[in-house]
Amino acid sequence: MALMAGSAEFFGGILLILGLLTRPSSLVLAITMIVAIFAVHFEHGLFMSNNGYEFALSLLAITVALIFQGGGSFSIDQEIHQSLTDK
Repeated sequence: MALMAGSAEFFGGILLILGLLTRPSSLVLAITMIVAIFAVHFEHGLFMSNNGYEFALSLLAITVALIFQGGGSFSIDQEIHQSLTDK
C-alpha cells in the first residue's frame, strides 16, 4: 500500500506540475489524502505539531479544487483541448 500511495503522490504531483491529466490525477491524490487522514493522522488531532492531519487536509482541499477547476489556461490539457477544437 505504501508503494501505491508513494507512486500516486510522486507521479500525480508530476502530472499536476505539467498540467497533464489534471482532473484524474487530482482525484487519485484526493483519495490518497483521505486515506492518509483517516489511517494515519486523524488520531493525533488537527494540528501539525502533534503529527495531525492539518497538512493532509489542506492538500485534500487543493486537490478537490483542482478536480472542479482543472489545470487552467497554461496547462498541457488546455493546449490539447485547443488543438482538438481548432480542427
